[in-house]
Amino acid sequence: NRSKMADDTTTPAPAAPAATPEAMTTSLVERLHFFFSNANLRQDKWMRTEMKENGCITLDQLLKFQTIKSISTDKQLLVKAAGELKEEITVDAEKEELRRVVPFDWETMGDGSHLSLCCKNVPLTEEEKSEGEKAFYGAKHEYAVTRDELKALFEPFGKVGIVKLRFGRKEGKAYPLGMAIIEFENEEGMAKASAELLPKEGEAKEIEIKGNKLTFETVKPMKCFQKGAKRARDDKKDDNDKQEKEEEEEIKFEPVKVEMVKGCVIALTGLSDETCDRESIREAVSDILKVTKDIKTSGLYVDYTRGATSGNLRLTESKPEEMKELVAKLNDGTILIANSKVGSAKMLEGEEEVAYWKGFEEFLNNRKRADLEEKRQKKKQKRFSHKGRGGGRRRQ
Repeated sequence: NRSKMADDTTTPAPAAPAATPEAMTTSLVERLHFFFSNANLRQDKWMRTEMKENGCITLDQLLKFQTIKSISTDKQLLVKAAGELKEEITVDAEKEELRRVVPFDWETMGDGSHLSLCCKNVPLTEEEKSEGEKAFYGAKHEYAVTRDELKALFEPFGKVGIVKLRFGRKEGKAYPLGMAIIEFENEEGMAKASAELLPKEGEAKEIEIKGNKLTFETVKPMKCFQKGAKRARDDKKDDNDKQEKEEEEEIKFEPVKVEMVKGCVIALTGLSDETCDRESIREAVSDILKVTKDIKTSGLYVDYTRGATSGNLRLTESKPEEMKELVAKLNDGTILIANSKVGSAKMLEGEEEVAYWKGFEEFLNNRKRADLEEKRQKKKQKRFSHKGRGGGRRRQ
């Protein structure tokens, strides 16, 4: 059940649901950044499997996550939030799918130990318990701090990717070990924390929380990541810890070449991120451009992602008079798109026009590459499904 997975003991608790669209977007950006991060994917088997099999996570799937739907169930707002993470996530608004810009793989991303500190003496609560509970757990068996409190404690060193409170198990019941793993998002944060908390020379900086002085040590990498380690072909392991080294050749394909047709592109800005869509744009401009409203026969392409505030109109052939008239009427508000006046409209020329066509060609090639990668992943997953996969060891 993915809803349960989204709120397990290793997932940071979200902020309280915000009231304004801007605040909700900010909260959704934080959630998406976390869910698609290396730190989360290292321990989130469900998301890794979905992206390996299908190449993406759909909006419908994301809206089942408790910590997302508690903020908003508006797909448009979720697309807008994803659009603010362009270096991390690509958005296919038409298919309602989100993908990582850089696919996750164990060999490149590692197990996170090189970015992690083990924090000990994390405070526990003391509560009234029955004699049986005391005998089973000891006097203390709850953490007295939250992941968010620990995260805030280490943020001065650098951005924290995830905080994992560690638990042991006895007779099927979990109990706290008084220990947490703090994983930073990058090496700079880890280096700064190590320099102050685990210095090679001089005194270490002391950190205290709720009366407890914390102690620190580095985290050892999993055996399969240790230098010189080899894995037997029949080594049984859970897919969650599968770190097999696989040689991946770069996908080769005949690149798409786009011939620039001058005077065919109109750039639009100031579109409504709440009401605008491709259909409303096409409805507003087709008559002036003297094209049909049928997508297949009109010769008009609307390059727009729902939730964005800018887009482009591209014709298969230049219509200078009609395009100039459209630009003028859009700018003076005679023509509205989704009942709103656009911020600006202009015909692209010179370097701007060249940059547009170059970007369009790059988009087509990236999409072709992504489609081929998706097919390869499905093929590889199908091959793996015929091989036994057992349980493996997890780093404590």
